Amino acid sequence: MKLPLVFAFLICFTSAFGQGIRGLITDENNEPMPYASIYIKQKGTGTSSNIDGRYELRLPPGKYEITYQFVGFTTQQKTVTIDNTIKVVDIKLQPQTESLQEVAVTGSTEDPAYSIMRKAIAKAPYHLLQNDGYTAAVYMKGTGGLDKIPGMFQKTMEKDGVDTSRVFTSESVSEVSFERPNTFKEKVISVRTSGEDLDGANPNSFVNASFYQPKVAESISPFSPKAFSYYRFRYLGNFVDRGYKIHKIEVKPRSGGEQVFEGLLYVRDEFWNIHSLELNTKVQFLDLKLVQFFAPVQDEIWMPVTQQFDYKATIFGFSGKYKYMASVINYKVKKNDELDETVILVDEKIEEAPEEIEAIKKGNVDKGLEEVFAEDKGVSRKQFRKLMKEYEKEEKKESGTEDIISDYEYKIDSLAAQRDSAYWANIRSVPLTQKEIDSYRKDDSIYVAEKQDSTNPYNPRRFDFGDLLMGGRSQITDSVILTTPGIIPRFRFNTVEGFNLDLEATLNLYENKKYHWSITPTVRYGFSSTELYAKLNTGLTYGTIEQRTSWNLEGGHFINQFYENSINPFINTVYTLFVERNYMKLYDQDYVKLSWDRNFRYKWRANASLQWASRNSLNNTTDFGFFRYDKYHYTSNDPVNVENAPVTFENSKALTSKINVAWKPWLKFRKYNGMLRPVEESSPEFRLAYNAGWDNILGSTVNFQQLELGVKTSFDLGVRATFDIDAQMGTFFNNDGMLLTDFKHFNGGLTEIAPLSVTGNYRLLDYYNYSTQQQYISALSYIRFRKFLFTQLPLVRLSGVKENLFVNYLKTTNSPHYTEIGYGIDNVFRIFRIEFVQSFDGIDPLTFGIRVGVGSLIQVDRR
Repeated sequence: MKLPLVFAFLICFTSAFGQGIRGLITDENNEPMPYASIYIKQKGTGTSSNIDGRYELRLPPGKYEITYQFVGFTTQQKTVTIDNTIKVVDIKLQPQTESLQEVAVTGSTEDPAYSIMRKAIAKAPYHLLQNDGYTAAVYMKGTGGLDKIPGMFQKTMEKDGVDTSRVFTSESVSEVSFERPNTFKEKVISVRTSGEDLDGANPNSFVNASFYQPKVAESISPFSPKAFSYYRFRYLGNFVDRGYKIHKIEVKPRSGGEQVFEGLLYVRDEFWNIHSLELNTKVQFLDLKLVQFFAPVQDEIWMPVTQQFDYKATIFGFSGKYKYMASVINYKVKKNDELDETVILVDEKIEEAPEEIEAIKKGNVDKGLEEVFAEDKGVSRKQFRKLMKEYEKEEKKESGTEDIISDYEYKIDSLAAQRDSAYWANIRSVPLTQKEIDSYRKDDSIYVAEKQDSTNPYNPRRFDFGDLLMGGRSQITDSVILTTPGIIPRFRFNTVEGFNLDLEATLNLYENKKYHWSITPTVRYGFSSTELYAKLNTGLTYGTIEQRTSWNLEGGHFINQFYENSINPFINTVYTLFVERNYMKLYDQDYVKLSWDRNFRYKWRANASLQWASRNSLNNTTDFGFFRYDKYHYTSNDPVNVENAPVTFENSKALTSKINVAWKPWLKFRKYNGMLRPVEESSPEFRLAYNAGWDNILGSTVNFQQLELGVKTSFDLGVRATFDIDAQMGTFFNNDGMLLTDFKHFNGGLTEIAPLSVTGNYRLLDYYNYSTQQQYISALSYIRFRKFLFTQLPLVRLSGVKENLFVNYLKTTNSPHYTEIGYGIDNVFRIFRIEFVQSFDGIDPLTFGIRVGVGSLIQVDRR
């Protein structure tokens, strides 16, 4: 780019400080029309009127064709000559008159909207490919605030100095560029913010996306190939705009709720591109209305020029409204010359199908493009979709980006937040309201005070007493960081040690962002057992994130669970002290362990370890508890197991090794500022594990080999549900001298807390009863329905509630056919998950239970 976009933008506006156009946009009743779209063809620039219907544009002298649009109103075009003054041009828009003529489809009773949408959906990939790239500048303005605060919080917030009546206002100007197939760059040149916005109410996921893509911000686009499974369409008429027939189509979800849109689409006849749209959707606790206006920026290439986003949020008694507007400035488009503007597209479902183009049928993309575009041959929707799919596939293969879904680069100019009010007065394309002006005045005074204090040198955060109690992170130097989990989170209770305390700290040393060395000493004391434990871990990590290798050496005298993933220590503390259920079972060992881990561009991951340990059994040393129950009593520290494993052992030595490999063959990525971010659900994960015990080496008495295969994946069951499964099967080749610590264990669940991962745990399985040294098969499956029982009711779906079914199965050589069948209600109050589950021994019922999950509050720590 020879001339930076924002520099060009400044030429257009700041050099024209005293000249341009302003005015008021009203409807037929002289009522102001907020957020009407204004587009200047000669500049490739769009803007919007403000909430009062007023607009203002700084323009150098010249003759301009200006287009005024509002959904449901007739587009007006005016030719305006600008001299050295501000010209006032008020606009009155008239309601759109739509015609229902010439829309009947001969020989079919189908609503004409379906044929129009079939063609528009077939051509959607074309519209994504018709530009080799473009550059532009985007002006975005946001405003809003809370309009309802629960009384119990109102006084507290005011006491803390929070002005609840204050309006949030933000403005930014960004330089953006796009290059096929999927490279998008954004540089924020200037930004100004007053007040606090609402987390989640950020329109960037919509601004940077396209409705021609199958999904927009994780919601199904009406132009998706799957759209007819999610939406119903209804034809509402047509009108003429700028010489083109525009079809008005109503979009309604087949089943309402989240991740679907509802509203109006306007589609240009024959070209089947978006003219404009007005859609509503739900995003978690947000109701969103979005409006986009498209305009011809070069030949027949229509691009979005103004976008509006209205958020309404309601959660826990708070409610607020926020509005964002985005105007695209100075479009510069590089056309894809391989794709012509016109396509003779035939809907073979209701029209006579044209003769198949042999080149497309054989996968000859170049010849297919020539026949469709150069020779103007009619082509069916099916063949055209295939042609565009093969064209895009070849393009990605040539560029080496087959696995890259998107490549996004985001930067903020170092002076972006330092632009003064004079700069914004010149560059702003949407006039401020009086409330927004008042909000900025308050923030400007705060900014001056902060700026005067900004000359103080920066001091890295130092370790303080709060870090010692609750944990924290302190930066000693630029490359040395000290972290600690804190004393209070590590003060726990179990029946072996009684109350116990872990003291731990990690010293991290970084070099060139590629090398990370850490050392972690840990000291632990049991106040009932009066046993002191200590261990030391040192690690070295090197390489890029995509190709990272780690080595760890650890050793000492420490206490462990028989299966480290059995129960969280904090949860065990609560259940032991308050419910008299001591699920945690422990042993201690003197050990040394060497481990290695390698990430191969996320698709492959391998790790291995070698450990020597002298292991000892432990007994309960306390029966302390806050409450006593007839139903529950403390159990022995020796786990119960159906295979009668010898859990009591003294001075048993073991040399063991583990090798694990995980592979995600079809993993896709999103690239952000040059870093790959895997899209985990894009590929199943296949696992292979080999564990072994080696006898007669360093006094080891164990001798076994274990081989395990596993798979974990998630996929859609059509449009109605999503299926998750995590399955594994394995066997032991021999098991001489094995102890329970070396058995294959399964993630049990005897507490009323649902697991974080829906396929993370059995819900009612004892932690050790079915642990095995023989053959086994395990499967945890979960189905998340879009619409099932209660969610058949629209009000329930709209509340965000989901319904789930799950089936978990386990069989070992010595266990029965253990099965769990459960029903879950998810996203209750946007936070909770409630599960009802019944376990079975074959077909005989065993136990019924209720599980409640509060994912945001659970910290996974198995130590």
